[in-house]
Amino acid sequence: MASALVIVAPGAEEIETIAVADVLVRGGHRVVMASTTALTMVLGSRGLPLAAHLRYDDLPAQAFDLVYFPGGTGSAEVCRDDVRLQELAQQQLDAGRYLVAICAAVTALLPRGLASGRRLTSHPSVRDQLEPQCAAWCDQPVVIDGHLITSQGAGTALELGFALVELLGSRHAADQVAAAMVARRYPVTVTTAVP
Repeated sequence: MASALVIVAPGAEEIETIAVADVLVRGGHRVVMASTTALTMVLGSRGLPLAAHLRYDDLPAQAFDLVYFPGGTGSAEVCRDDVRLQELAQQQLDAGRYLVAICAAVTALLPRGLASGRRLTSHPSVRDQLEPQCAAWCDQPVVIDGHLITSQGAGTALELGFALVELLGSRHAADQVAAAMVARRYPVTVTTAVP
């Protein structure tokens, strides 16, 4: 069983936040949802409440196998601008652990140059921000480049979850979760790790 940290920030896209966390739990992994605010509940991008297990500042000192940044404009800005999350993102990749971002939250890779030399995807609305730094922007639901995994948006959140279950466990486990959910799987673009 792997451990996954899901960042819950004001303005997070609800589907992207919950769908990925849900699929990971169905795949047998431990998910911790941490709020970036002083409260454990924030409003998502559509005004729906999103609850976290605890505040980010109350997280125990531990490494997570996977850290996930959901999109939504508000969440993307927090992940990009919050020094705590920037440090976390850098540490994940430096340690060879998974860093995952979807939709506009992929822009959180820019401040520290984490997109440099990488193949990735994002919501098309932020493509122009990413292309100057990344090796290639791919019009694919999910792109895996070493320990960096990116996805396009709410409509690709389930496939992102399945891809993560496969990475953390097996293709068989991901296929079982998808079948139980009556969901169709799509091809994932995989590239070799960046040295």
